[in-house]
Amino acid sequence: MLRRSLMNILGLLILLMHVALAKENKLSIGLIGDSTVATTYGWGPAFALEVNKNVNVLNYAKNGAALDSLSSKLDVLLKQKPNYVIVQFGHNDMKRYDTKAYGDKLKNYVKRITNAGSKAIIFSSVTRRNFDKHGKIEPRMINGRSLADYAQVAKFIATEMHVPFIDLNSISIKHHNKIGPKLSATYNFTETDTTHFSKEGAKAIAALIIKELKSVIPELGTHFK
Repeated sequence: MLRRSLMNILGLLILLMHVALAKENKLSIGLIGDSTVATTYGWGPAFALEVNKNVNVLNYAKNGAALDSLSSKLDVLLKQKPNYVIVQFGHNDMKRYDTKAYGDKLKNYVKRITNAGSKAIIFSSVTRRNFDKHGKIEPRMINGRSLADYAQVAKFIATEMHVPFIDLNSISIKHHNKIGPKLSATYNFTETDTTHFSKEGAKAIAALIIKELKSVIPELGTHFK
């Protein structure tokens, strides 16, 4: 009887050890950005569906967010101790402040992520899907600035701070120029919404992102389906 009890206790301890090790070995990827990343109609949910079971995706992106307005949410995310934090801002930032202010705020994010023990990955903003008369993406100008201007700053900050950079702006522009306006329209969340994504659109953008992540950060490659 005593021996059986001891065996049961030993079995329970082994099970608890396996659970603890599983939690310890689980990779965590944080996402922070605007509505093009968020759970409503961003690429974030489609991205989360493509990771393996050993990966936890923490999506802290929010509709209407800019770097300054989501600063407190970054602190909340960092308390979760993610291994990586993907940062993608620009759509709303370009409406509120210039590229210099954007660069300063982005640098602050990277410093905080690094100091918290996580690894920052900077993304430039996914393109808006506005086409010119030739069927090519035409950048939308706001206050004399375009998303491409902010993409250049994002790249500069990533280089300066020695963190990985994925130029999602250029990648997504190239993708939409290739597939053309008709197929691109299937990515729209609504008929006239050329910024946010349908499920098909989110899935396509997530595939572009994962392909690039595998190239830029090879150690992440085994964590996707």
